[in-house]
Amino acid sequence: MSDFTPVDVARKAGGMRLIVTAGIPNPWGEAAKGIFRVKQIEHLRVAQFAGEENPEIVAWTGLNSGPIAVWEEEPARDGWADILMLAERIAPEPSLLPGLEHERAEMFGLLHELCGEDGFAWNRRLFHFASLPRSPEVTNDPGLARLRRKYGHGGDVDHCKRRMIDVLGLLTHYLVQQRDRGSGFYFGNDLTAADIYSACFMAMIKPLPLELCPTDPALHASYGLKDADVLAAADPILLEHRDRIYDRWLELPMRL
Repeated sequence: MSDFTPVDVARKAGGMRLIVTAGIPNPWGEAAKGIFRVKQIEHLRVAQFAGEENPEIVAWTGLNSGPIAVWEEEPARDGWADILMLAERIAPEPSLLPGLEHERAEMFGLLHELCGEDGFAWNRRLFHFASLPRSPEVTNDPGLARLRRKYGHGGDVDHCKRRMIDVLGLLTHYLVQQRDRGSGFYFGNDLTAADIYSACFMAMIKPLPLELCPTDPALHASYGLKDADVLAAADPILLEHRDRIYDRWLELPMRL
């Protein structure tokens, strides 16, 4: 917890404040950290706790999630694209957007399939909720109840699996196509936000080992996907790309 600034202190401070879910490799939060790291955006980190009410954060931002980026006196932003574009504005170099307009449009579409509503991560989360045991301990857990109200209860498991498989296939298509062109990136020959988001979201398939992702062992195990059909769609190129991006650009071990 020593890395986190208390909410009341951060609220009075200027500059950039990044509210992240503490103790877990939340891929949206890890991607925001990665973007700030690559762009060398100095910021205070503030802890939000999954499944809790977080009243101080709600009073400050009107939101109860992570990540949330607060820049100076501007409104708080919690959307992945909003945080990315804020970072692009305050630290234009190095840009994490493709240089060509059509590739930029492609990247945002691809990232919606990964990060957005009904995308890979959205359905991975619902799939996890659906897989939880129906024991009284789980059913009556107030934290899980808040998360289910916020994100849904699991819904159609077959739909979740189909969407996860489809998006993993789409990501694989991009990386294989780029590999055949001699590039190790999603777009062009340089790092973009697509590379950072993809690397971070692979935690929902197979998290980095505990020595690099120091979280609760039971939680770490729960992040790993166990469904054989979805795992079969996770081409090795996705994790190879993840490892390469982390090794060169992202923080290791992760500070959770």
